[in-house]
Amino acid sequence: MYIDKELCKSCHKCIPVCPVGAIQAVDKEVHIDYEMCVECAVCLRLGICPEGAIKQVDEIPYPRILRAAFSDPMHRHESTEVLGRGTEEMKTNDVKNEFRRGEIGFSIELGRPVLGAYLRDLDKVTRKVTSMGVTFAEYNPVLALMKDRKTGELKPEVLNERVLSAIAEFAVPEDRALDLLDEIVDFIEDELETVATISMISRADDQGNIELLEKLRERGYNPYPNGKVNIGMALIT
Repeated sequence: MYIDKELCKSCHKCIPVCPVGAIQAVDKEVHIDYEMCVECAVCLRLGICPEGAIKQVDEIPYPRILRAAFSDPMHRHESTEVLGRGTEEMKTNDVKNEFRRGEIGFSIELGRPVLGAYLRDLDKVTRKVTSMGVTFAEYNPVLALMKDRKTGELKPEVLNERVLSAIAEFAVPEDRALDLLDEIVDFIEDELETVATISMISRADDQGNIELLEKLRERGYNPYPNGKVNIGMALIT
């Protein structure tokens, strides 16, 4: 994203709409900080500029295009054809069965509005959880960023790209899930430079009970149950 200086009247209406604070005024002149911008296109889609001074280049080059892929909800990932930050697994599990009974699914989301995240932080997470023997969800676009799936290492050219958020999704056997959670929490607190949200995906039993919730409370966690439903998907028999 950039601001056309010939059109901009420095009204400053665009400054508060940027979710990562990349639109700034310096000496009364408004500009978009190239490094901070995550190419989410919020400022452009809102049509906030009365002069039409906010613009996008005709083609965002690689690897910067990854910023849009993980930040712009209207951008489609080439590897998965999924829009936005990147994955549908939690919302479509009853159809795709990505996380099976006897397994606990995990998602670790880095970033979010205001702070965002560099993919070098994602690299730390994917390396860590790979060393712990997890199985990544095959439809997770994070896999397309990997240089080596055996180590979880991301491609070196993507590490300095900044995104609104990125989500790593994987599964582990149920009997390992809580110990793995403890280790991941400690790792995130010690190693990451951004915020992180950890979600655990578990199927309810036939009575609608979720045993995992009670086990989490016994470990001292305060889980927030959240049902996920992707309207429009159905099994055809």
